[in-house]
Amino acid sequence: MYDIRSDQNIATYQPPNNTSGFTSCGLSLSGRYLLCGSDDSSVHIWDTMKNQHNGCLAGHENRITSLSVAGNGMAVITCSWDQHVRVWV
Repeated sequence: MYDIRSDQNIATYQPPNNTSGFTSCGLSLSGRYLLCGSDDSSVHIWDTMKNQHNGCLAGHENRITSLSVAGNGMAVITCSWDQHVRVWV
């Protein structure tokens, strides 16, 4: 995470297992949570205030290709090479 006002890197987020990369990311409406789709077929969730990994959303069977947070902040939508779209509410 980069603070453009101070021109400084304030946090770096990596998958906990460090064996896969991110394919897409989105912020929650409040900016509190960072959600990243991954090559390991899951969505990784971080609390940006505490800079800690809060867990994963699992359900896809192949890498996630895109991720979007709904405008109202009430859902996350993911697409995967498993040919499925998932809506997480």
